[in-house]
Amino acid sequence: MGNIKSLAEHVISIEEMAKFSFFYASRYLRSMVPEKSLAEALFDHTPLLFHGLNYREKEHFGEIELCRMLADGCERYSGIAPTDFEQEMWNLCGDAIKLRAEELYEKSRGVATPPGWNCGSLKYDMPEPEEPHLCRFHIYNTVSPASIFDDPEYLILCFKLMMKECELRFSADTLITSTWLNEHPRWLEFFPEEFRNSFAPRRTDYVPNRTVGSWGFLYDRRGCMNMKYIRQIRENGVLPFIPRTGRCSFEVMRRHLDAMIEHIQNRDSGN
Repeated sequence: MGNIKSLAEHVISIEEMAKFSFFYASRYLRSMVPEKSLAEALFDHTPLLFHGLNYREKEHFGEIELCRMLADGCERYSGIAPTDFEQEMWNLCGDAIKLRAEELYEKSRGVATPPGWNCGSLKYDMPEPEEPHLCRFHIYNTVSPASIFDDPEYLILCFKLMMKECELRFSADTLITSTWLNEHPRWLEFFPEEFRNSFAPRRTDYVPNRTVGSWGFLYDRRGCMNMKYIRQIRENGVLPFIPRTGRCSFEVMRRHLDAMIEHIQNRDSGN
């Protein structure tokens, strides 16, 4: 299973995230969002600020010294090659980024679970007044350094708990989520055909946003950077997964999960 990541591993991971974000913004985002400045592209379409440095409120970026430093660096070095831009930005901001990473370690992904997570590794939102029947949910690996896929019964129980709570509290009857995991084969095993058939056609012009919905695959089970995907995207600019929105009814989801449980029990008993 492995151990919880160390402080040193966390700092190294944030360094890798930062360098990747600098390169990706300079090499690929220029053409993807040509209407934006390089700083805007870095802030809006890479995981660095939102996840790496935990700066969430864009209206306050001008008040944060590290954000100002990043913006100044983008303006200063915007005309150089991507690999040179990556290095110059790290030379300028690296010490401040590592200091911020140390400050955030105790609350970082793989070490702590955010408050408000209500159904194991799943979290449902309060329903929208205009769509009270929908259970909108999110995913977080609360069992790190293990994986949510290590024990299939775990996710089944998370889903059953979430559906029951939303049914009792709000009379909800339909699951819906938008995440990169909706292109992950192991995740899709937990969903019926109705869910998979609800996806809109895959977008070929997708531009990632700054959240884990776009970039969650960069984290491994321990909350460290998945260097396989970083190397891959550096090479070709293509994200291995993009967010897709899926939905299905509680009724059909329960039947699917019950069939999974029966299969697991039969397998374990040797039948």
